[in-house]
Amino acid sequence: MKILLLEDEFMLARSIRTYLLSRGHFVDHYDNGQEVLDLITTQSHDFYILDINTPLVGGLECLKVISEKYPDTPTIIISAYHDVEYISDAFSFGCSDYLKKPFNLKELDIRISHLTSQIQHAVKPQYDPIIQLSEHYTFNKENNFLFYDGTIQRFTKRELSLITMFVSNLGQIMTDESIRSFIWDGEEAEPSTIRSLVNRVRSKLKEELIENIRGFGYIMKKLDHV
Repeated sequence: MKILLLEDEFMLARSIRTYLLSRGHFVDHYDNGQEVLDLITTQSHDFYILDINTPLVGGLECLKVISEKYPDTPTIIISAYHDVEYISDAFSFGCSDYLKKPFNLKELDIRISHLTSQIQHAVKPQYDPIIQLSEHYTFNKENNFLFYDGTIQRFTKRELSLITMFVSNLGQIMTDESIRSFIWDGEEAEPSTIRSLVNRVRSKLKEELIENIRGFGYIMKKLDHV
């Protein structure tokens, strides 16, 4: 699941992000609300975790915009404020849950799972683990394997992680920072190292599934039809 985290406390944000990554989620972290407002006009996420008191623009202002643009997407507000007025405002602006600091990361995970489960039961989508990427390429979300005409394709663990990231974000541009965050878990990775990984994967593919958007990053486009 792709989660957006707005939190300006570095150590807390790092702890939340590391924990959610260990739970198999992809996490975009921002430390000020203005960046979030700029992002959500063009990109959506599966879940939002917003701190109330953040630089430039607060979490409640971001919540208002998110609720209007993505009304069915669950949102958790986190804050050290215990004033009932803040809690009331958060729910009136459309948040799904409210978590007071300090909190246990396991509790956050439980609330995310509960809210996600509620959405899934409400929508009841027909789950299909197979994603058709092209006439010949398919991707199985259950085991994260890439197939070409039904034959499994061999990649290194890091290369397959990169493919998984692109498949999870079809139609969205992945920047070097996004790739570094997902593949290297926020550790240092030179642009040349990232570029080398992407180029290795592209060279192994029999079709041009991953496109280089010069000056921005890379994209795996959604398939309109086969």
